Formats: sequence, C-alpha cells, structure tokens
Amino acid sequence: MPAYEPELGQMVFGQPHKEHATSNIVEAALAMIREEMDCVMWNLHQKEYCSPFSNSGNSFKCDTFEVHAYSWSDEEQPYNFKWGDVEISWYKYLGRGMSANKDLTPDTVSNMLNDCIDAMRRYEVENDPRPHRQR
Repeated sequence: MPAYEPELGQMVFGQPHKEHATSNIVEAALAMIREEMDCVMWNLHQKEYCSPFSNSGNSFKCDTFEVHAYSWSDEEQPYNFKWGDVEISWYKYLGRGMSANKDLTPDTVSNMLNDCIDAMRRYEVENDPRPHRQR
C-alpha cells in the first residue's frame, strides 16, 4: 500500500496517523470484528453495546486485541486498534482516515480476523453469567 496522506482536518485536529494506507479488506475485517463484538456483548448483557469502533468513547481489551474509540482529549492516542504488533488508527470513526503502522497483506488481515473472532467467542464463554454454559 502507498504511504498514508491524511485529510486536512485530520492533519490539523486529529490524533497522530500511521505511515501506511490501509486497504478495503482491513476495513472489512475490522467491521466483522465489530459485528462479532456487538453480538457477544448483546448475548452477555441483553442491551445495545456502545462499540469502541464508533465515536462512543468506549474501549475494549482482551488477551488478543484491543480497540479504543477516537479520543477527543488533548492526550495523544497512539492507535485505535492493536493486534500483536499491528496498530491501526482512524479519524473519528472506523473507515475514515484509516492508517496502519505497517503494510498489511491479505494473509495478515485474515489471521487478524480469525484471531479476533476466536477471542470474542472465548470472551463470551468466559464471561457468560448463566450457570449452564461451559467455561
């Protein structure tokens, strides 16, 4: 992917961006992770979840990945999404002004997607308050 060039508003007002532009498959993979997270959180809490992939101020962290909504504070936000050594940033909401700290191949994105979906499914089992679920 080519080097990332931020839009003017992101350059002036946004959090720091990464060096590499991202492809559509990166956005699609993150959207699928967001959908899985929304389903898991609904199953666990039976209410709508304020996704950290949106402009909610929310964060989520597990042993496999972490995601943080765009920060409106004056503190520098190093990334919005982190999986292993992959860091992805966006401007205000997922899909806008996305950049990564490295060039992400389709194989890397596929591995990231699989790892994160598996992590969300483990999270659901481990955090399910119903006694009949196996842990």
